[in-house]
Amino acid sequence: MSQAQPPATEEHAVHRHLMRFGEAESLATPMWEERGTSVRAIAGYLASLWDGEPRLDADGAPLVTEKGLPHGRASVLNLIVTVIDESAADRVVRTLEGLGVRHPSRAIVLVPEHGTGEAPIDARISTHCNEGGSGQEQICYEEVVLTVRGEASEHLSGIVAPLLIHDLPTHIWWPGDPPWRDPVFDQLIDMGDRVIVDSSDFADLLTGLRRTANLRRRSGVGDLSWERLTWWQELTAQFFDAPRFRRYLPNLSRLLIRYAVPTPTADRHDEDLEVAPGVHEPMAQALLYAGWIATRLGWKRYRTIEALADGALRLRLEGKHEMVDLVIKPTASDEVRPGDLLSVRLRSLGETGAAEFIIDRDADDAIVATNADGMTALLRRVPMESPSEAELLSAQLTMDVADPVYEAAVRAAAILLASSREAAAA
Repeated sequence: MSQAQPPATEEHAVHRHLMRFGEAESLATPMWEERGTSVRAIAGYLASLWDGEPRLDADGAPLVTEKGLPHGRASVLNLIVTVIDESAADRVVRTLEGLGVRHPSRAIVLVPEHGTGEAPIDARISTHCNEGGSGQEQICYEEVVLTVRGEASEHLSGIVAPLLIHDLPTHIWWPGDPPWRDPVFDQLIDMGDRVIVDSSDFADLLTGLRRTANLRRRSGVGDLSWERLTWWQELTAQFFDAPRFRRYLPNLSRLLIRYAVPTPTADRHDEDLEVAPGVHEPMAQALLYAGWIATRLGWKRYRTIEALADGALRLRLEGKHEMVDLVIKPTASDEVRPGDLLSVRLRSLGETGAAEFIIDRDADDAIVATNADGMTALLRRVPMESPSEAELLSAQLTMDVADPVYEAAVRAAAILLASSREAAAA
């Protein structure tokens, strides 16, 4: 792969983090570890977990034994993850530990190393069984960690393909900044039905948005930053469920979005805020939200009023009935994850005057307000959910079709960002 190989000390750190992967009370069989093994040996061991007598139930389904008791495998998908550094390893372990029962899978974690061809493949395989809940049978699944070295690391797809469970969908989750121009990245992407990224991880947000918009998969592309916007989209839509407010929707003339950035002297722990190590672009969610509104209402780019500077921009968009001011601003906050939205304010003109629709977040709550028709503002406080990355990934794994709303929003977000950058360059 084209990315620089981390030094040996960092490689060891990656492995220390991954050693946590699979070590849990749910471990159903002894950990299988082999250095310098082969794809055939790995596939053979995985098959032995489920094949042969007496590991078959009355209906002929494969079983695995836990403490002498047989249980059926319940994997519903293949999940391929690539880890390139220590922070990604820690993130993957924390996320997949919270994923098991909800989406039991054959999870294959790849650790490519390019410096040496000695012992090209090391494998670590664990099998887990958990209570299914409500009196259901045990749910069993596998976790596979493969360290691939030397020339073999340039052909990861050939190593992974024989290990997949046939007839199950295959999802590719790429934590961190995807190596868009790497041929190995393309190999893995071609294997998946669905690709899941996090646009807040993109080192170059514009390039990442454009590349994401051009990925074509059978079940579409997932984005954890988009998933974080679900609650904001629902609250926004609720404003206009009321017939008396719906007439303001076509006449929106201003959209102000504020998003969180850490204070320079913040004394905080990123892990407490569910911050993925290496977050590069806190503006991702704000742009995706703006792209969502713009595509739903048919807004078009008109001109740039204030070019991108210090994470802020101001654009003039052409709506169907009004010109629209789009303003995106960063706001220092240490109460939420960097990049999370803090405030959305929509302003509209109507026959009886102006109307304003407001969502202001304060830590774990939000104030939702409307002020229209010359009436006093209507206020209500609602809990603002902060899902973990495991919950975000779980929601994306549930989807089995493309999301045209997201695809339109990510294209619009790229256009908005490009407009503000071009003006800055000029």
